[in-house]
Amino acid sequence: MPITTTPMSPYIGLEVHGLDLEQDFDESTRQTLLEAWTHGGILLFRGCRSAEAHLRLSRCFGKLESSATPALNVENNPYLMELKYDPENRKEFPAAIMRVNGAERAGWLGWHWDQSFTPVIVRGAALRMIEPAAIAGETGFIDGIAAWQRLPVQLRERIEDLEVVYHFSPQMDKNPYGFPPDLVNLKTDPESMADLRKYNFPPVVHPLVIVHPETGRKVLKLSPMHAKHVLGMDTTQSDALLHRLADHLVDERYAYFHKWSKDDVIVWDNWRVIHSAAGVPLDVRRRAHRTTLLGDYGHGRYLDPALGREPRTATIVD
Repeated sequence: MPITTTPMSPYIGLEVHGLDLEQDFDESTRQTLLEAWTHGGILLFRGCRSAEAHLRLSRCFGKLESSATPALNVENNPYLMELKYDPENRKEFPAAIMRVNGAERAGWLGWHWDQSFTPVIVRGAALRMIEPAAIAGETGFIDGIAAWQRLPVQLRERIEDLEVVYHFSPQMDKNPYGFPPDLVNLKTDPESMADLRKYNFPPVVHPLVIVHPETGRKVLKLSPMHAKHVLGMDTTQSDALLHRLADHLVDERYAYFHKWSKDDVIVWDNWRVIHSAAGVPLDVRRRAHRTTLLGDYGHGRYLDPALGREPRTATIVD
């Protein structure tokens, strides 16, 4: 049966059909999947019924990065993380509780690309849903290439050579750009917050615009989460510009929100796509496994030039 794809939305993503996920992939199949990923930015696969199939599929898109958060690892597997919320066992699986758009949610995450607070940016990730949320739990995706193309030409010319400073913040409601204005952090597990504060992430710098390596197209490379200011710009101008760009980027008219089914896998390109998590009501379970694709797009650095580019601390899943 030949491999085919169908669009997931008018703006981003392809669903892959005709692939037996329980079998090894030959080089021709791998190239077909890589070409589809380059075209779509994210790929959806249905019916991935085992951790082995998840890992095999993930390796089609690159080498896997071992988890830097061992507490989340599946037992005896450093490449497979378990992301879980269980309302009946919140101590073992703690989650920040947010109020967003008037609703209380566990596991809510605003728009971001992974690890913007480090100089070395992973290539992507593959998320497999083992137990989908009965209510909510969607994951959103927006294409940074399309967002760049929607910008006015004069604004493109203004920002093309600018850089943004990022600094890790564990509190979602402290992100001013592109986040809901009514967002409130209601409760955070004290032990989790203490663990996060142990990480020392020095400020980093990333370009606001990059050229995507496979397509040769420009990407609006802004992560609203953890963005602090435009390098070398005064505070008033920087705030105004980042608010304008973030609001443009996270315009949900151009987003795809995936309503998960059991054994779905989505693979996304972290150098091109931003994503978000809708979270779940406080009485709703959700369980997923994630792999992370190793990579370095080569343009990030620490703000302090004495630190170079090599990561100074273990990273975390954001």
